[in-house]
Amino acid sequence: MDKNKKISAKIFPFYPNGQFYFERGVEAFREQRIKEAIRYLVRASELEPGESVILCQLAICYTEIGQFHKSNQLLRDVLEKRDESMDYCYYFIANNFAYMKDYRRALQYANRYLEMAAEGDYAEEARDLIEVLLEETPFGETIENGFSKQEQEFYVYKKEINRYLAEEDSASACDILKKVIDEKPNFWPAYNQLASLYFEQLKEADGVRVLSDLLARNPGNLLGLCDFFIYHFYKGQREVADALYAELRDVLPVLSHHKEKLGLIHAMMGDYEEADDLFEQVADLEVTERSKYYYYRAKSAYYIGDVEGAKMFWHSFLECDLYEDVRFPWEREIDLTNDTRLVLEMLQTEDELTHLLGVYALTISSNRPELMLFHPLLDMSKWTYMEHLMFTDFDYFPDGDVEQNCYLISKAMTILRENGVLFNKENLPLYETLFSFVLNDNRKELILGRYTKEIVAKAIAMVFLPELEFAIAEEFDCTKCATEIQQFLSR
Repeated sequence: MDKNKKISAKIFPFYPNGQFYFERGVEAFREQRIKEAIRYLVRASELEPGESVILCQLAICYTEIGQFHKSNQLLRDVLEKRDESMDYCYYFIANNFAYMKDYRRALQYANRYLEMAAEGDYAEEARDLIEVLLEETPFGETIENGFSKQEQEFYVYKKEINRYLAEEDSASACDILKKVIDEKPNFWPAYNQLASLYFEQLKEADGVRVLSDLLARNPGNLLGLCDFFIYHFYKGQREVADALYAELRDVLPVLSHHKEKLGLIHAMMGDYEEADDLFEQVADLEVTERSKYYYYRAKSAYYIGDVEGAKMFWHSFLECDLYEDVRFPWEREIDLTNDTRLVLEMLQTEDELTHLLGVYALTISSNRPELMLFHPLLDMSKWTYMEHLMFTDFDYFPDGDVEQNCYLISKAMTILRENGVLFNKENLPLYETLFSFVLNDNRKELILGRYTKEIVAKAIAMVFLPELEFAIAEEFDCTKCATEIQQFLSR
């Protein structure tokens, strides 16, 4: 053979697809190499996102290693896509709840599976599971069925109202709710929904009147107390909110939507263990306010030390709500902007400087979703032009000298915060001094627009924080800017 003769061959590149990794995952699972199976299946789900069969197999793997919450999350994702061929996910969820000794929810899901697939592949196993669960909790069936009619009525009602709200016809929705109250004056959820709609329309007095009427007719109504708490919490009325929370704190709710509501309130007040415990008791398919539920569940999980779970729930929150900042928020260093109640109080004040600082705190707060998305009475109509610019994080470089000063001070403080100058009690006088520059009577005498944000940041450090050291390019000469700031201060 001629050794110099070249062999010509066509090479076909191999690009593994989702099916390839899925088959490898199933093979590893059958051989009890569970962690390896999870790696393959995660990769398969990345290549074929949302594929129900892959997600279901991955959920089974998580069950095998005891990660029941993560397993249920995947199975619920499958069910929410309404894939009728995957009804056995209900059985798998029931199995996970049984492992977690949550027998009530295990019964719910096992029964739901049999309702949908009485002769399904896992029907016999589901019946056996129900029998075992009823032996473990002889009153389980009674507990499950005792409140089903009331909860069913609540969910049917919510579904009908949401249809009108989806059409953005809140006025008609209010008319229907008022009619419901006239015809069924003891149908308490209608009062809560009507008050909520009034608050969304910024008809504050009408909302308060409806809640007061509810509690007058039905003293101690749990959702009424909850909604009154939320109202006073967001109004920055700390004493009233605290008094209401003292009434709510020791309540042991039974209905799912009551557990959800109280879980939200515990999380708002920073009682994260109580919140997490109640959230655990609410089945995903029973959640009524999904974005709030996932947001506060993520926050609660983070502050009780479950960072992995927190990030998973944060991802679920982002899927529910078009929130602009997708970064996981709570790993940043804590300062006053993390105190939701303090920021709300600042936004309620009539003092010009404190309100401006409140808007600034809102824009940088890790808790911005609860300050913006969940605020029932957020009214920015009385904000100044400068506060609106600040709220949008200055989408563009403004024209006026004072507005440019505000822009540059805000951006400079971002640089300084990254170097440890947090918005805390120690540094609050510095923030007050700097932002007062844009409110003083002689505010037009300072012109920072000729400098970059880096120069302004370094100049602020030179004047107020001479011991602070942080990296900044040498070409930024900030001496002149620092001199102008000092001269402005001396006037």
